[in-house]
This record gives sequence, structure tokens and C-alpha cells, in this order.
Amino acid sequence: MASILALVSAVHTSDFFNISYGPQFKIGTTKNFAHKITLHPLWLCFEDRMMLCWILISLFVGFLKAQEVIYAQVGGIVTLPRDKVEKDVSVYVNWFRGSDTSPTIMRNPQSGIQKGKDTKTYASLLDDYSLQISPVQDSDFEIWRCVQHVLVLSYEKTYKLYHVTIPKVPAVMVGAFLSLECKVESSSVVPKVTWIPPENLKTCNEIYETKPVVKYTNEKVTVSSVSRCHSGVWTCKLEYGNKRETKATTTVSVIDLSPFPDTIYTSSLFSSSTVSIPCSLSSMIPWSVLNETGLVSGSWSFTPLSDPKSRKTLLSLSVGPVVRWDIVKGTDGIPSVEGRELKNQDLSIHNLPVSEKVRGVYTCSLTFKSKTLTRNVKVEVLKVFSPGGSRFFEGQSVNLTCTLGHQNTSDFKVKWNCSSCSSFYNHLHPFTLSIPEVKLKHSGKYTCELWKNEKKLTFAVLSLKIEKAPVDIWLLVAIIGGVVGFILLLVVIIICIRRHRQMMMYRRRKTKFCCCKNPQQNQKGFYKT
Repeated sequence: MASILALVSAVHTSDFFNISYGPQFKIGTTKNFAHKITLHPLWLCFEDRMMLCWILISLFVGFLKAQEVIYAQVGGIVTLPRDKVEKDVSVYVNWFRGSDTSPTIMRNPQSGIQKGKDTKTYASLLDDYSLQISPVQDSDFEIWRCVQHVLVLSYEKTYKLYHVTIPKVPAVMVGAFLSLECKVESSSVVPKVTWIPPENLKTCNEIYETKPVVKYTNEKVTVSSVSRCHSGVWTCKLEYGNKRETKATTTVSVIDLSPFPDTIYTSSLFSSSTVSIPCSLSSMIPWSVLNETGLVSGSWSFTPLSDPKSRKTLLSLSVGPVVRWDIVKGTDGIPSVEGRELKNQDLSIHNLPVSEKVRGVYTCSLTFKSKTLTRNVKVEVLKVFSPGGSRFFEGQSVNLTCTLGHQNTSDFKVKWNCSSCSSFYNHLHPFTLSIPEVKLKHSGKYTCELWKNEKKLTFAVLSLKIEKAPVDIWLLVAIIGGVVGFILLLVVIIICIRRHRQMMMYRRRKTKFCCCKNPQQNQKGFYKT
């Protein structure tokens, strides 16, 4: 027995061993064993066998402990740390894969870092000459040796890579059951497993009144009713050994429509003003995956606010090699939409011309075999108008109205912006601005801002043009005609008066007698002069 212990003590725990019983018996053969222990057949008593078993177990356990366990995920990054030695600056570092005699990568103080020939591993050295493999391949899961040389001294450390995997789950429909498992390959250590959910899960869960039940059981995590909050990167963290930590990740894609505002407020500031109505998938899921999940159809429909019972389909989804929105025929008189090809998860309506006709509720829907996903968006169009138009003459009264086309609730506020708005603002009727008598200085832009809960939603603008009142041409003609007639009447009257006077003078004229220069006293009669 003492001989056995003496022989075994010569075996280093980091070396391989081979034990044979005389020339005829051999057990525990390994091709890379560095030592051979030969026992005489007479030592095969029961006690010797028991002792030998314990020795073999202790040697095997010592060999395992000499290997540092490192867990890694295929496609991930793993770092094998190098132990620092004396005179670390002049150290030669060689990293070997398994039983290879040529290093995979090395560090030479003179020539620097060099990679071995025919190396298929994506290996590199960090600043401290630790080995980093990125990305990790299936062929990398074996023994790795770090051999360091400083002058005549040698240091060697062995590592063993073990798998940690999370089976990939297909895209999950919202409301379905989700199960993830972190599979850890067995080794000499027992890692502590901790699941880390996506970063947005905590903030996203605050939206839901009824939160889905998430259960963590050892290596598994389950979600009773998955929501879009559970989409993203799930991390399985392993803690083991001397403060070693490994993280394995998987991406969960939840089929759902992204949240967006229930109401869009807009206005037609220009004749070319447009608006986009949002709708998109919450995860980056290829259309091929959606087709495999059971996508049947999709559509955009419109319900005008003025007629809630009238609902019409604007666009229909064409599912095939090329996925696109197609315009539905017979949609005259309703919002003018454009068909387009869908290349990503964006399902929105783009470049919709803004007018009073687009006021209404737009419904985006995707129909699967198991479920139909819908989102509703209301479009409100703010408008400023005046019953008399935008052109007025001095002295006229003007009433400007800011409206969404229907009765507004009390939480809406209006702010008017113009040079003289404060003097015409009516607190009892804030959506109306009245100017009793406009003047030329009132010309310009009148801006109506719509506010709700201290937030500006949109604004609308109306340009007023005030001009001087024009003169009526017929009135001018009448006035001129009257003046001319009056003048003519005066002329006629004057002429008549003069003629009358002339007639009167003629009638009053007396008989004239001629007087002779030398009249005779006795001569009678008249004499012509």
C-alpha cells in the first residue's frame, strides 16, 4: 500500500495518467497520458482496489479542478483570462487549442502578436494578453492552454469551454404563451442562473392595467400572455467559479402593432400640406416570417366624423413575393391615398393631402389565422375661417372662427396671435374673434393655436386683406348727370329770363317824332327824318 501511495504521489494533478495491472491487465487508458503506473497482480485484494479507486477519483477531481471552467454561447464573445507572472513585460505568451503543438496565437516581446497558420478560430489578444474569441464557434468548445515563459520559468494554465444555449423561439403572436430555457452544459461547477428581461419591460408594463404573469423557474422563464413589452433581448446570466460571469442572449419578436397617438391634429397651412397616418409592426419581423405565422390579409379603412355609419376601405394588403398596399376601387369623394410597396415594418399612409375631407377615423388592420390586429387613429383638421371670406373693406365687421368642425370639449384652449388680437378677444367665446369695424391696419395673418393640457397640438392661419371701400361707378354717373342737368337747367332758365326781358323792353318802347331842322310854322304833318 505504501508503494502505491508513493507511486501515485509522483503523478502531477495537471498531467494525464495511465494505469495497468501487470503485463495482462490495463484500465483507464488515455492517449495523452504523461505517466504510467504499473501494479503487480498480487495487489489486487479488495482493500487495495478500494484504495486505488479513491486515488483515481482524487486524481481525476484534481485534474478537473486544474481546468478552469468557462461558459460561452455560440456566436457570442468569450474571454480566457491570463494569469500575470513575474517580469510580465518580457513574458512569452502562447495559446494552444486542445492537443495542438503549434500555438493558435502568441505574443513575443520582440516581434509582437502573431497568429498561427491555418487558424480557423476568430481569436485575438487583449491588452493584458488574455485570449478573446469573437464570435465563438462550435469547434471552439474544447480545452485551451495558456503557456507562458519568462527566462527559464514556465507557467501553464488550462481552460475548458462549455456550452450555454437558449433555443431560438419563433415569432410569438401577442397574447400567446412564451417559454424560454437556458440550457447549461454540466461541468465541475454549478452556475447560478439569473434571467434579465428586455430593458423596456419595466416602463412598458406601466401602460397595462393587467400585467402579464412572468415566472422564473431555475433555467426557465415563462410569460402567460405575451405583449409587445416582452419583445427584445432576453439575457441568461451565469455566475460561477471565482467571480466568473457569462451572459447568453436571445431575441424575442412579438407580432403586434406599435402604439401611437390616438388622435392626430393637423391643419392646412398651404395648398400642398400633407399628413402621414402611422401604423407599424412593433418588431423587425420579415414578411416571410409573418406569412409563415398565418398572415391572411390587411387593410386601411376610413370612417368620416360627419357620418360615423359610413365606413369605406381605402387600401388592401397584397401578400406575395412583393408586399404592397393596393388602392381599392370605388373610393371617389373620400381621402385620396396612394398605393406603395412595403419593404419594412412600416404600414403607414404617407402624403395624405390635408383638407376637411380627411377628418375621420382611420383603421389599420392585419388579419392572421389566429387573430386580427387593429389600430385606430382619428385625424382632426383645425381651420380658421370667416363667413365673408378673407377680403374685406374698411368699416365692415369681421368674425373669425377657429374650429375642428365639431363641438370642442372644455379641456381644449385657443390662443390667438396677431397685432391687435388682445383688444378683440372674447373670453366667453374664445374660439371666435370679432372685429366690429375693420381698418387698413387690421390686414395681416391671424393665427389660432389649439392647446390641450398645456400642450400645443396644432395651429391654423388665415390672412386678412383690408381695402378701402370702392366708389360705385353708376352712382358717380348719376351724380355727374345730375350736376350736368342742373347746369343745363340753369342755362335754360337764364336764357328764358333774358328773352322775357327783351320782350318786355320791346313792348314798352314809345313813338318817336321827327323834328325838322327848319320847321315851318304853318306846315302840318309828319316828316321823315
